[in-house]
Amino acid sequence: MDFKNKISQYFKRYRIPALATLLSGLSVLSGYKFKSDAAKSEKITPMTEKVVTLKTTPAKVKNPILNVAYRTDTLERATSTLLFYSRGSITRYYVENNNSFRMQLPYFAHEDWHHHNDDTGYRKRYYFTPVEYYKLCMHDEISANIAAVLTARYEYLAAPTKAKRKAVIKRYKSTYLRFYFAAVENGKINPELRDKKHFTAEMRFIANETQKMWLQKYAAHYAPRTYRMLQRYVARNGLVEDSKKSYSYVLNKMYNIGGVNFAEYMKEDINTADDKVRLAEQLRKVKTMRQGGIDIMNHVSASYNLMEKVSAGNTTEAFQNLLIAAKLKYMLQDKTAKQLKDNPQLVNLCFVKIMNQVRADKTFKEAVLNYPMIADNRVNLNRDDKTDAAAIKQMYQFKGVDLLPMISSYKQEAMPIRRMEDFCAFESYGQDYISAMENDRAEDLFDEHNNPFPFENNVSQEETSAFAKNRFSSVQNLQIPNLREPILTTATADDYFQILQCMREFENIPQVFKECNTAAQKKYLREHPEYAKQNAK
Repeated sequence: MDFKNKISQYFKRYRIPALATLLSGLSVLSGYKFKSDAAKSEKITPMTEKVVTLKTTPAKVKNPILNVAYRTDTLERATSTLLFYSRGSITRYYVENNNSFRMQLPYFAHEDWHHHNDDTGYRKRYYFTPVEYYKLCMHDEISANIAAVLTARYEYLAAPTKAKRKAVIKRYKSTYLRFYFAAVENGKINPELRDKKHFTAEMRFIANETQKMWLQKYAAHYAPRTYRMLQRYVARNGLVEDSKKSYSYVLNKMYNIGGVNFAEYMKEDINTADDKVRLAEQLRKVKTMRQGGIDIMNHVSASYNLMEKVSAGNTTEAFQNLLIAAKLKYMLQDKTAKQLKDNPQLVNLCFVKIMNQVRADKTFKEAVLNYPMIADNRVNLNRDDKTDAAAIKQMYQFKGVDLLPMISSYKQEAMPIRRMEDFCAFESYGQDYISAMENDRAEDLFDEHNNPFPFENNVSQEETSAFAKNRFSSVQNLQIPNLREPILTTATADDYFQILQCMREFENIPQVFKECNTAAQKKYLREHPEYAKQNAK
């Protein structure tokens, strides 16, 4: 069997000295506990957007077992990641004498489902609004966790005795799968019952409780990485105005696991409370802001904390300044601080061009006048105009340069705040005025052709860092239930037998080879020469 050949490969590979590294990735650390106010802020709302469901007909299972290829990376120190999927490859991390990194099939199923979701092409083949893409990155994780729950469920069903089934429950009581096995233990669900009513109730439980668990325990932990994924997506595709039905289509693809569409069982969709994501969603509606895409989005996000310093009476004015300052920074981002200081007329000219765009852009006015108070607790009722002015002035700081004094058309009053009606009252500046201000050094100022993939280098560095050093084993294989096929709904008795046999074969591998103690593995082979001989190449 592949498992026996693999053991021999392990024995040879573990002689390689462990090298130090600290890799980021998708966390499946068993027993990982992370809670914060940010995690609790992730809410769920009615699944109103899911209007399209996959219409599938019963299909036969072609292969109930899936061979998963992976490589093992030997680390000197533990990370928060047990396995990691990236660009079509799964990596298993091995940390000597740390059995948190022991082999467990549900986590391989988790990473393989990331592979499945990646195959849908949702990252590069479809167009989504910022909130939709951000939520799909979260659904990618939730669906992968459902795949892990279902694989552990098969482990439970494959256990031949009541005592061994109790051992499976105990095994996962300290992991993020505990919610499922606690329900099994207290009789709330029973995977052994085969009737349709109980099966439907169990699948609904798995769908909603997995989503609930992930939002409560992992949403905040993943939030920085998920936002970086959104940044890269916007850098590639811009601020998409309308995704049509792509969101619901891909959502159903992700959740069609084992022939069950778990999206149909979910009562509620995610309603992200992340300010930056909601701001990006609002920017897509503003024509003036869409030109600049990721750069505008990042400039707005970087200064958004200044909104906390603005009093309730000036939030609308502050927000419009936030948007205009972001657009101004975008137009000037290729200039050095010295060039900005030496050419204040260029800054003013940029501001004039922006105001001409804003004056004619109804979407800008609508966005500002309908600015939502994203977090009411951030509005400081004790601020005064002087404090507000300081906050708004800070929005125009760029590369250590104060841009406001360079804007001659911006009234230099005690409080640098323009009301919306003042902005709307701006007269359109004619070409003669603009031409008079331009000079040779300004010719390239308004070339807004920027690198369409400004995050590409970061993507490459982050996603390939795990494969940068020669620390890896040869490609290895193990078998898991094939959740890409309808094994939950149309498996025959023979299919079901093969799945349970697969689980039992993995269970029969000596535990020492699943764990991370090289000395213990060598000792086992010395004490069982017949086993070593049997599994030698």
